[in-house]
Amino acid sequence: MSVAYIELNEFVKAKLPEKRYNHSLGVVEMSIELADRFGLSVQDAASIGIFHDAYRYDCGPETPGFCRSKGIEVFPEEDKEPMLLHGALAAVHFDEVAGPVPAFWKTAVRHHTLGHVEMGVYGAVVYIADYAEKGRKHLDDAERALILSLPSLEAMVLHIMDMQRKYFETKGMKEAGVSAELYGYIRSGGCFS
Repeated sequence: MSVAYIELNEFVKAKLPEKRYNHSLGVVEMSIELADRFGLSVQDAASIGIFHDAYRYDCGPETPGFCRSKGIEVFPEEDKEPMLLHGALAAVHFDEVAGPVPAFWKTAVRHHTLGHVEMGVYGAVVYIADYAEKGRKHLDDAERALILSLPSLEAMVLHIMDMQRKYFETKGMKEAGVSAELYGYIRSGGCFS
């Protein structure tokens, strides 16, 4: 693994509880598999995957204002539930932890929670891996295999979003506007770049 990944891994291991760290390792494993399958950099995918939840427990009432002060758009759902901004915090702090990192790393971690039409291929990879990594108990092996059998990142994200929509329906929850926009984008033939 790259020096950046090693540094990020050490930081995340020290920062997160063991269960969340193990989830992050599962996201790395699946991100590498997806990157390899779709001809992407496994080094980039691993670094994004290990860091995606680094700030999961750092969010509070002040987080939306802090993110806005850093030029990050905050969506209404994130204002109501600041924990959803942990990806945004990770994006803000990425350079501090690993030195200057590519902008697409920041975009990918920023949007791994709700999704976004501009999250890019690496954002799609971490979004899928975050939902479907092997430690996740909300999926059985058959459901996980079905997701991973789909022919494209777009198809996988769409399938996950369909599953989430059904869950939201049963709980009387409303899908985030930015998520609905992503769903419509993919359904109309949009692709990650």
